Amino acid sequence: MDAISAVKTDLKPRIEELLLHLNATGQIAATAFFTKIFVDLNAVDGEEQLLELFIELSTTAFLGIPFDEVALELIDDVLMNAEQVAQTFSVDGSTPQ
Repeated sequence: MDAISAVKTDLKPRIEELLLHLNATGQIAATAFFTKIFVDLNAVDGEEQLLELFIELSTTAFLGIPFDEVALELIDDVLMNAEQVAQTFSVDGSTPQ
């Protein structure tokens, strides 16, 4: 499995869990935003696209969408994972192994 596929495999279930919670609790605006993130993640096939997705994820705090406590915890998990991957890319200049 290549590095991009490994990152996607790790990140997809985290976003799916978040989407399930957002749907179950009627957080419509948040669901729309993270559905787009999920769709975009599925389309990623290179490091540049993945980093662009992480930049988009980083705007979560500025959306003006109120999140409940569970959603905030799940979002923090997604963002922490994305940050770790992005740091790995920037440290060695290549895809993580």
